[in-house]
Amino acid sequence: MTVVSAALFGADWRGTPRGDAELPRECAARGWTVVLTAPGPAGAPALTVTDPGHDPVRTALGLVDGEPAHAVFVAGSVPEVRAARRAGVVCVAVLGVGATAPALRAAGAVEVHRDATALLRVLDDSLLARPRAFGDRRPTASTASAGRGG
Repeated sequence: MTVVSAALFGADWRGTPRGDAELPRECAARGWTVVLTAPGPAGAPALTVTDPGHDPVRTALGLVDGEPAHAVFVAGSVPEVRAARRAGVVCVAVLGVGATAPALRAAGAVEVHRDATALLRVLDDSLLARPRAFGDRRPTASTASAGRGG
């Protein structure tokens, strides 16, 4: 499984809240491939896309020959959720600066969590643990609004 993230270590990463570093470590420990679309802290157990361009999700998947049906994007903003949707990748969101849970769900996030620590606490019950729960189809706005909160 491939975990692609802009939210965990966004371009403005400045030692973000606890959990941001633990989440990719836990994903990597489970054998999942973690790809960041922006630089992360030194030693992060992840690959980093050096130039995600206008399509960061597809660029990240291409880096590891990942398939949209076997990937989950962790986003922290509405544009990131929309990028995942365009790529056909289901999306789990963590609340970012200026992002609200209703806006993230309306954009297509299937789950919205308060922060990475909250997502880490429910990791085994989250979409990260079962990316194929939605099959080959992209989540729709109605599916997203039924997503679980964190």
